[in-house]
Amino acid sequence: MMTPERYGYCGLYLRGPSKDDALGLVAQATAIALDGTVAHLDGLEIEVLRNPGFVPDSGDFPTWPIKIEVDRQDATPGQVVEAVSKLLTSAWQAGYEAVAACDYEDELPAKGGYGGSSGVGGASDLRPG
Repeated sequence: MMTPERYGYCGLYLRGPSKDDALGLVAQATAIALDGTVAHLDGLEIEVLRNPGFVPDSGDFPTWPIKIEVDRQDATPGQVVEAVSKLLTSAWQAGYEAVAACDYEDELPAKGGYGGSSGVGGASDLRPG
C-alpha cells in the first residue's frame, strides 16, 4: 500500500566524493543553490553530512563517509522518488558508489543501488561508457 509516510525519509550513502564534492553533486542534481549544507526543493529538505557512522575501509554502505538525508516536508511521493532518483543517478554518473536506504527502494533506479549489475552501489548500467 502506498502511504505518504513511506516516503518521509531516505538516507543516501556515498563512497568516493569529499563532502564538498557531494555538496556540488546535490547542487547540480537539484539545480538548487544550497544554504550551507542544505537544499530545499519542492517540499523536500536535502542535507549533506559527514556520516557519523563512518568506518574507514568498510565495505558496508551504512559506514561510508558521506550521508545525504532527504526529508519529505510536503512533497508528493512522486516528487520524492524523482529527487532521490536524480541524486542516485548523478552520483553513479560521477563515478561514485551510492546506495539509498528507504522504504521505497523498489521504486528507484537499480533498486536504490542494491540491484546494480556490479553489486551494491554498482549500477554500472547507469554510468557513462
